[in-house]
Amino acid sequence: MSVLRELIGRQSMVDGVHCQVIEILENGPCVVVCETLGSEIQSNQYGDPQRRVPRTHTLPLKSTVHDDLHPVVCTLAGAELAERLRRLLLA
Repeated sequence: MSVLRELIGRQSMVDGVHCQVIEILENGPCVVVCETLGSEIQSNQYGDPQRRVPRTHTLPLKSTVHDDLHPVVCTLAGAELAERLRRLLLA
């Protein structure tokens, strides 16, 4: 789990969107990624627009298409950390 925590705070451009890892969820495991530029309007419990918040995405660590890390996680991790994650998760 300590290798996964190294992802927290990592930033990168993914498909033209600046993203940052803000949390690791042990269930899955999953990575919570936040778009650092731009925002969307969040509604309150009644559906009324309330405030602007950054868009977040929860991504699985492993790709559902290929037997590898999720491509966004690979980009955010960088080559060295991505290789360590592969050895840990795909072994």
